Amino acid sequence: MLVSKTKQGEWFSLANNQSHEMLRELRKTESFYCPECDERVLLKVGKIKIPHFAHEKGAVCSEKYERESEYHLKGKLSLYKWLQQQGLSPQLEPYYKEIAQRPDIGYTYNGLSYALEYQCSTIPEELFVKRTESYYYANITPIWIIGGKNIKRKSQNLAALSRFDYLFLTQSSSGTWFLPAYCPVTNNLILIHHIMPISVKHSLAQFSITTLSNLTISNLLNPGSRHSNRLDDWIKEIRKAKNITIPLYGSVHNKFLQELYTHSLTPSLLPPEIGLPVPHLHFIETPAIEWQSYLFMDVLKQYKLISMGQILHSFKRRVRNRDIKIRQFPQAREGSALVAVKEYIDLLVQIKTLKPAGQNSFKMVKPIIVDETIGNQYESEKIFYQSYKGIISKSLSWV
Repeated sequence: MLVSKTKQGEWFSLANNQSHEMLRELRKTESFYCPECDERVLLKVGKIKIPHFAHEKGAVCSEKYERESEYHLKGKLSLYKWLQQQGLSPQLEPYYKEIAQRPDIGYTYNGLSYALEYQCSTIPEELFVKRTESYYYANITPIWIIGGKNIKRKSQNLAALSRFDYLFLTQSSSGTWFLPAYCPVTNNLILIHHIMPISVKHSLAQFSITTLSNLTISNLLNPGSRHSNRLDDWIKEIRKAKNITIPLYGSVHNKFLQELYTHSLTPSLLPPEIGLPVPHLHFIETPAIEWQSYLFMDVLKQYKLISMGQILHSFKRRVRNRDIKIRQFPQAREGSALVAVKEYIDLLVQIKTLKPAGQNSFKMVKPIIVDETIGNQYESEKIFYQSYKGIISKSLSWV
């Protein structure tokens, strides 16, 4: 902690650049207490970590699950001072008694209250969701920023994002989805945007890196859209995913592979209509190849006349059976996995595979053909994207 109370009940902050010598003298005469649990805390002034407060050994406090690292302390302090430089009056570690939470920083901007949480270690998903919902309940907008060291960039446009990383994904008022990260070592704010999951672990993504001194509060809350056409990258990665069967799915006994084989299908021969990107793709943790294959096997392959009800029923059943996993986005105020499914069906209409046949009903116009050889499949895929690349790119224009 960087903030405590004195025995007189006054707030004391370590964000004021006090010298180590002054703090060592102060702790000889002053006692400090946790603002949340009122237990005594120790003022630690060492040579490695920046000065901070810590609970005594064996203390019972609701924050005991999370010990702040030097990396975290430095990042929190840097973000606090940056908000001051923005002309704001931030509070370091304020305690909101009504929801029993203490964010790293609280501040007000344009008449709205914000709670900035700088998270460098993994916490349970349920706790992340609970904290976020509590802030919204108290009319406080949470701003979750992940530690920059957690970000694993695999290449210029590929990131390895865990289920926990995805919890930080948020949406600007202009509709842009982005994931903010900050590294106090380099003093860089990293915005990961245009995220399109290829597999459970890997996602296509773009990175914008700005030094904190060049960042404005407006840039953080509402970063501008930097759209560029990445469909070629998607085609390349989805082709890899279709070709790499056993390493990707773990075993020939994988349930998804077994279902494909039952329907006389293999990943490498899946038609190009399976594995298409849609704007809300990130709401579904299961790769597009898999959940779109399930829809194909359950509905699209079976019937010439289908309804949206059938499609959604199939998807929900697969979710209940855990064939398909969905992600939570506590900070997202709109969008869902079902929206992604509807976008997929709408895309099939746009590329003339389906056509509307009454309210929420569709007729199969052009059958989804499974080629018998990889050579034929490659040729079909080439023709497919030559014909529909513009339509697919347009549907992704605001991802």
